Amino acid sequence: MRYAKRGYVVATISYRLVKEAIFPACVQDAKCAVRWMRANADRYHIDPKRIAAIGGSAGGHLAMMLGYSAGVPELEGKGGHAKFSSAVQAVVNLYGPVDLTGPEARDHPTVLAFFGGKTYEEVRRHYELASPIKHLDKKDPPTLILHGTIDELVPIAQADTLAKKLKELGIPFVYDRLEGYPHTMDLSLEVNIRCQWFINRFLEEHLSASKPRRGP
Repeated sequence: MRYAKRGYVVATISYRLVKEAIFPACVQDAKCAVRWMRANADRYHIDPKRIAAIGGSAGGHLAMMLGYSAGVPELEGKGGHAKFSSAVQAVVNLYGPVDLTGPEARDHPTVLAFFGGKTYEEVRRHYELASPIKHLDKKDPPTLILHGTIDELVPIAQADTLAKKLKELGIPFVYDRLEGYPHTMDLSLEVNIRCQWFINRFLEEHLSASKPRRGP
C-alpha cells in the first residue's frame, strides 16, 4: 500500500510451495506472473518496460531468478502469455540465497526439500539452474542487496558473493551490509524503515521514466 501511494503499480504474487510442487515450479509461477502483468499492462496502467521484482528470503531468491534468468526455456514454464517477456528491469533482494551449489546450501534440509529430497549429486543441473548467480551476465538489471551480517539461515557470504560478481560484471548495485542483524531483519521497525529508505531511492534511480530501460 505504501508503494501504491508513491505512484507504483504493485502486485503481490503467489506461487506453488514445495508441498505442492518442487523446483522449478515456483520460478515458473513467478515468471508467469510477470508475463501476466505485461499482458494486462493497459488494463492496470502498468509500464511493461519498468518492472521491478522485490522479495525477502525465498522471495529474494525468486526476485533474483526473475532478474537474472530471463529467457531460460527450462524456467519459463507453460503458465500462459508466452508471447510476453518475463524479464524485469530492477531487482531488490532481501537476504535471499544466491548459490545453492555450495556445501553450506546444498546439504540444508530446506534446500533438499526444494528439490524433492534429491541431493546435489543426483540432480546437479537443477541446483545450478536454481542458483541466481549461475545466470548472471553483464546485461542483467541493477540490484539492491539488503542483508544482515549474523544471518544464520542465509549466510552473509551469499550476499558478499553476489556483490562481488555484480561488481565484476559492471552491473549497477547497492549493498547495505547491515552489521549485527539476523535473517528477516526487517521485522525490526528501525531496520524496516532503513530498508524502505534504500528501496525508495533505488527504485527512483532505476525505474525513472527519464532513464533508458532494458527492453522486455
